[in-house]
Amino acid sequence: MADEEDRYSDDESCEKVSDTEEDVEEYVVAPIDKLGVVGRWIRHRLLASILMGTPPLVAIQRMRTPLRTKIMKINSFFGTEEFYTPLVCFLTWIIDARLGRLLCFLMALGFYVAGFVKNLLCLPRPSNPPIVPLEGDSFETWGLPSHHAVLAVLLPWYIWFYSMLHFNLSQWAFITLFTVIVMWSVFVMMSRLYLGVHSPADIVVGGIIGCIVLAIWMKTDDLFDMAISYGSNVIPKAVVYSLLLLFIHPQPLTETNSFFETNCMTGVTVGVAVGRATNNKYSAISKAVLESGDENTTWFTYLWVSVLKLALGYFLVILTRMVCKAVFMSLISLAYRVVDIEYFSSRKIKNYYFRTAYSNSFKLPPIEKQGVKKRIHKVRSRDENIRYKWNIEFPVRYLTYACMGWMCVCGTPLLCHSIGLTV
Repeated sequence: MADEEDRYSDDESCEKVSDTEEDVEEYVVAPIDKLGVVGRWIRHRLLASILMGTPPLVAIQRMRTPLRTKIMKINSFFGTEEFYTPLVCFLTWIIDARLGRLLCFLMALGFYVAGFVKNLLCLPRPSNPPIVPLEGDSFETWGLPSHHAVLAVLLPWYIWFYSMLHFNLSQWAFITLFTVIVMWSVFVMMSRLYLGVHSPADIVVGGIIGCIVLAIWMKTDDLFDMAISYGSNVIPKAVVYSLLLLFIHPQPLTETNSFFETNCMTGVTVGVAVGRATNNKYSAISKAVLESGDENTTWFTYLWVSVLKLALGYFLVILTRMVCKAVFMSLISLAYRVVDIEYFSSRKIKNYYFRTAYSNSFKLPPIEKQGVKKRIHKVRSRDENIRYKWNIEFPVRYLTYACMGWMCVCGTPLLCHSIGLTV
């Protein structure tokens, strides 16, 4: 038993293990393996489920056409942060400010949970070959669960439930919204299978996780919003809790993009919490356009105010990202040099992230204890010259995205109010 513990408890990371010095067979080890037989059994069962999805993916691959591929890439876009970010801004500024900020926190929660499970399990994307993925950067994160599937359950269906509880829509409006929600959720998941970047198991597990998180969120969203709006010491709590969550997030030595995405989204939520906490005394200013009008406000007024506010808001958010990224990069790099901390930027290193596609060399540690103690060989995405250096992108992106979150919920509404861009 002591050999077993030594063999699998060396590091909470994805590693490869060799039987002897002469044996080249390697095992990919994940943090969950520290649970022993149970953890390794879970990984073996999930990997088998992933591989069972290869024949259906091959069949889908044979049905690809240029038109279908274009449609599926569009569908997949509706499950990315590039779509969700302007959507959250639109909801915050135009439709319902509370819905926008709660959706932002839910999105960050989905990213965190999905990224946590990915790095905990370290399970691969579909086998390549025979599957040919149609997204070049798809192998920068582990496969199970699918981020797209988690968010495709969380965000569309939270909008639906929130609308049922808080919006007085007509019957046909609800029918139309429900149709859009169903198509949005289903087509995003289907697109990931068509594009060959996820197995059916990835989608199913992601959907299950999304349902669980959504059920919990529906019970706690009101309490959470009250806490960040009227609680005490919101700003220091937001910073401390966010850093604590990032600290306990699994970070494999074979680094993938999951933690980087989680780091960015965590920064956004801190900015949103800070913005809400500092702006709660002026709730009228932070209201969305449709919340601010009355029965005498014309649709033309709603339209031109919304268009101008969106244009100004998107410009400010993009400008904030550009300026803050440059400023924080300069300041943090200067601070690192002053205290003599060695650092590097992962964005400047080509093929920095571990390639997560399944291949014949991808082997999991055996479930049961072996008689011979294994010698551990750690697979690292970092070269020897940067192995112990700090990645400067993490603090820079955390602070940059925090400023973007603040600009969304506080900066833009304040500026629009100050220049009279209201209904």
